[in-house]
Amino acid sequence: MKQDRFVLTAGFMPAVVMALLLLAENLLGQGALPAHIWVLAAAELGAYLAPLLLLRLLKDSEGKTAVFRCRPFKRRAVWFVLWMSIAAALLAALLNGAVSLLLKENVYTDTLSLLERYGVTAWWQVALVVVILPAVTEELFFRGVMFSALEREGTLPALLLTSAAFAMIHGDLGNLAGPFAAGMIYGYMVYVLDSVWPAVFAHLVNNGLHLFLAHAARSYSVLGIWSYIVLIALFLFCLFLALAMRSLEGLIEKGRIRRLQNGGFAATLSGIFVSPGMWLLLILFLVRILYW
Repeated sequence: MKQDRFVLTAGFMPAVVMALLLLAENLLGQGALPAHIWVLAAAELGAYLAPLLLLRLLKDSEGKTAVFRCRPFKRRAVWFVLWMSIAAALLAALLNGAVSLLLKENVYTDTLSLLERYGVTAWWQVALVVVILPAVTEELFFRGVMFSALEREGTLPALLLTSAAFAMIHGDLGNLAGPFAAGMIYGYMVYVLDSVWPAVFAHLVNNGLHLFLAHAARSYSVLGIWSYIVLIALFLFCLFLALAMRSLEGLIEKGRIRRLQNGGFAATLSGIFVSPGMWLLLILFLVRILYW
C-alpha cells in the first residue's frame, strides 16, 4: 500500500507544478509580482524544483527512493542522441504548425508577444527563460524523477503519463501535440540510455528551434514562405529520423542500449486511467485554456 501511495503522490506532482505556474502567472498579470527576468526565472525554478525535491525525498515501503537518472550517457550513443534530438524538434514543430492551422492561431508569434509583455527583450534573457531554464528544470522533473517514480506501474504507462503531463503543462492547445510527441521521444531516450541528459539536450534543441521559428513567424510571415518552411522541415525530419534509426539499429545490434519492455495492453491502460493526479492535471489544463 505504501508503494501505491508513492506512485499516487508522483502522479499528483504535475498538477502541483501547473497550479504553481498558474499562481505565478496570475500574480504577474495582476501586478502583485514585478514583470522581471529574475522573477520569471524564480517562478520556473520554484514550480519544478519543490515537487522534484519532494519526489526525491519520498520513499516506498522498502525505503527506496525514485531513481534519479543523472549519470552521464555513454559516448557511443552521441550520434543517436544528436540525430534523434533534431528529429524530435522538427516533429514537434510540424505537429504544432498543423494544429495552429486548424485553430487559426500561431503559437510562435504568441511566444514573443508574451515575453515582451513581461519585459523580456534582451537576447540572453530570452535564451534563459525560453531555451535553457525550461529544458533543464522540466527534464529533471519529468524524465529525471517522475518517469522513474511512475515506472513501478510499467515502463509504457510511465512514458505515456509523463508525456501527457509534459504536454498539458504548457497550457495551450496549439502547443499540445508537439510536446507530447517530443516527450515520448525524450522518455524513450532516457530509458534506453539510462540518463536524463539526452532529454535535456533534445529539449534545448527543441526550444532553440521554437525560438527561431518565433522570430521567423514575426519577420517573414507576410512573405508567404511558410509552405516552403514546412516542406523543408518535413524533408529534414525524414533525413534526421533515418540517421537516428540507423544509429539506433547499430546500438541495438551491439547490445549497447536497453530494450523497451512490453508490459501488456491491459496493464498500460490500467496505469494510465487510474491516476487521479493526471485527471486533476487535465482539469487544470482545461481551466487554463478556457478561462485564463
